[in-house]
Amino acid sequence: MSDGKRKILGLSIGQLSTASLMVDGKIVACVSEERFSRNKNDMSYPKNAIEYCLEMGNVKGEDLDMVALATINEDPTSIIIKRFSDFSVQDEVRAQKEYWYPKIYENKENDWLEIFKEKVDYDQYPGGWNKIDLNENNVYESYKSFIHNVIFKHINVDKNKIVNIDHHTAHAMYAYFGSPFRNEDCLIFTADACGDGISATISTVKDGKIKRITESKTFNIARLYRYITLLLGMKPNEHEYKVMGLAPYTKPYLIKKPYEVFKETLYVDGLEFKFKIKPKDHYYYFKEKLEGCRFDGIAGGLQKYVEEILIKWVSNTVKETGIKKIVFSGGVAMNIKAMKEIIKLPEVADFFVCPSGGDESLAIGACYKTIYDVLDKNNIDMTAIKPLGVVYLGPEFLDDYIESMIKEKKLEDKYKISRNISVKEVAQMLADGKVIGRCVGRMEFGARALGNRSILANPKFPNIVQKINEQIKNRDFWMPFTPSMLSERVQDYLINPKKIQSPFMTIGFETTAKAREDLPGALHPADFTARPQFVKKEDNPEYHELIKEFENITGVGALLNTSFNLHGYPIVMSPEDALQVFENSDIDSILLNSILITKK
Repeated sequence: MSDGKRKILGLSIGQLSTASLMVDGKIVACVSEERFSRNKNDMSYPKNAIEYCLEMGNVKGEDLDMVALATINEDPTSIIIKRFSDFSVQDEVRAQKEYWYPKIYENKENDWLEIFKEKVDYDQYPGGWNKIDLNENNVYESYKSFIHNVIFKHINVDKNKIVNIDHHTAHAMYAYFGSPFRNEDCLIFTADACGDGISATISTVKDGKIKRITESKTFNIARLYRYITLLLGMKPNEHEYKVMGLAPYTKPYLIKKPYEVFKETLYVDGLEFKFKIKPKDHYYYFKEKLEGCRFDGIAGGLQKYVEEILIKWVSNTVKETGIKKIVFSGGVAMNIKAMKEIIKLPEVADFFVCPSGGDESLAIGACYKTIYDVLDKNNIDMTAIKPLGVVYLGPEFLDDYIESMIKEKKLEDKYKISRNISVKEVAQMLADGKVIGRCVGRMEFGARALGNRSILANPKFPNIVQKINEQIKNRDFWMPFTPSMLSERVQDYLINPKKIQSPFMTIGFETTAKAREDLPGALHPADFTARPQFVKKEDNPEYHELIKEFENITGVGALLNTSFNLHGYPIVMSPEDALQVFENSDIDSILLNSILITKK
């Protein structure tokens, strides 16, 4: 098989387990296991996701040129429990008390498995965890060998074709090759809690060559955000976005003390991170220091501190390298407020953030790294590696499937079924204030719903937020919704002098007076910022047409968009998932392709 025809399966296992398939340098399928299992942030072996990707590409395991597994040194002793259970906030606090405090402050070595043995279901994993000797000297190699063997048994791929890719290298490759940037010098930033012992990197792209110029083991911003999330009574590694959403509600006097507490720890020195005071841990240290501070002040102080750190880091790098075009990935890239501040820097000329830069994107990054190495070795132009373009990379369900579900569940007896519903009719319903769940075409990859698995509403109605929160989403009152806007209307709604592109809801923007008039329900209620999706006709013609019809009726060139799910559940994948939301909430209708189901 020639280099240009390579088929690569990319896997992220144990973070947010995900599979992707690359054919001829282009990602053709990608989906997280949670969409099949319906277990949010599922960390188990992505059996269903792998099988979907191979089926979508009409590829068998023996046809693959490579399986690229993101992350080299993952310690199974600290992740087994979380992988096989709903590791709750209470469990996280228990871990601090029974494992970390004795380890850090009393110099006692405790066993994760012994403490949380009641949480483990060994049978969930093919082969069983009992095949790994967690007490042997080289536990990483034992774990890696075990995972390779599971993949071999599952899809019958030669074990010699399975390679492991460094965590932050996968993040960097995703950030750059997933972006539209090519043939120009570029800076790549990655930042997260920790991956393969590193928490942040900077790489340069010059003449098609990618080179890491610095890395950090002390960049603790993501870990700090994680533990402040826990201290505020929310679930770490999942609810950090709620802390970010809470931050704008606070007042300057409430921010002052928490901000100073954070500021006296880590700071930026050139391209490096150094500590003024290095906390022994991130839970008990900040619990003591922040005692008496109000919750919103803590959130606001943390967000201000994080933004300042990132701005300084990026600014220093641009000045040192002279490179003004930037891409960013890793969990920290999910902080859209910080991304908003980076694009304001006068020294930044262009900026792009690929969708869902958390560990779910490692599966794609691993593919990019593998094909990059092949092309680099054979001196082939890197433009053969295709940008993501769009991320509708998941399953779709045809009308026959939907009709069979309607018949099997006898939905015609309970609901009004409208077939071949026109786009104009759906747009009119939205204009009239109806809330509609849209499950159409291929599902989007990642944490952001981009129209095909979205709950949609009229953003002109401010009270629509309360309706969706109370009757459907059941989520925190302070959390904002977001707009999907026609790309041709961006200049009307956003302050974006550099014409930064944001097709995936990955960057926050300040908004115009027109936006506050047209989109009050889709802006942050406290600071009127937006996390928009720019919708181009060529990217999603059907979704663009719907918003255009809505604009023809209302004059508003955007829809309120939130993910199609109930709070605490993954975004819906199938018509059955959509029906579950419909039947367990007060949503008005669900659109399954061109079939509209409405409550009588």
